[in-house]
Amino acid sequence: MIDVQQDQDLRNSNEYTEMVADVFVDTIRKSAIKSACPDPDGEITQALMECLQHVYLHGASSIREIAKGLEISLSAGSQLVDRLVKKELVTRSESKNDRRLAKVELTRAGRTAVSDMRRRKSEWFDSILEAMPASNKKALLDSLESFLALALESADDADRACVRCGMGTMQSCIINKVKNKYNTAQRTSQGESEL
Repeated sequence: MIDVQQDQDLRNSNEYTEMVADVFVDTIRKSAIKSACPDPDGEITQALMECLQHVYLHGASSIREIAKGLEISLSAGSQLVDRLVKKELVTRSESKNDRRLAKVELTRAGRTAVSDMRRRKSEWFDSILEAMPASNKKALLDSLESFLALALESADDADRACVRCGMGTMQSCIINKVKNKYNTAQRTSQGESEL
C-alpha cells in the first residue's frame, strides 16, 4: 500500500502529469465528438465533422488546404469531400485543369449541420466550465496557454495549430502570440545577419 507521502510524490511527478494530460486530451476529444455527433452510426462521422468544420472556419477551401488543415493526405481529403458532396453538405466547383484545385464550400444544409454540431459541443463544454469555480477556469486557461507557449517549438508547429482552429484574427490567442514570437525572432536574426 502506498503511504500518504508516496502518494503525494507520485501526484507531483511528471509521469502523473503526463498521464493526466493524456486522459484530459482523450476525454475532450471523445466527449466533444460524442456531444457533437450523438449518433456514432449516424451520417456524419468524426472525420466528416472535422472536414465540415474546417470549411466552416476557413471558408471556400481547396482539397489541398483541407488536407493540410486536417493533416491528412490529398486522397483522404478528396474522399472526405466526395462523401460530403454526396450528402449535399458541401459543393465542389471543379477546376478544368486540376481536380485538386477545386473549391469546396458549405451548402445551407452543411452550415446547419456545422452550427448544430458546434452548438452541441459548446453546450457540453459550457456545462463543464459552469460547474467549475471561476478561479479554476482561469487557472485552467492560464495553464493550457502556458503549456502551449512552451510546447509549440517552432513557427511550423504554431502554423499547424493555427490552421486547425481558424481564429487567426484573435490577437490575444496564445497561438498568435507564439507565432509573433517566432516571427520577431526570425526578423531579428535576419537583421543581425544583414549587418
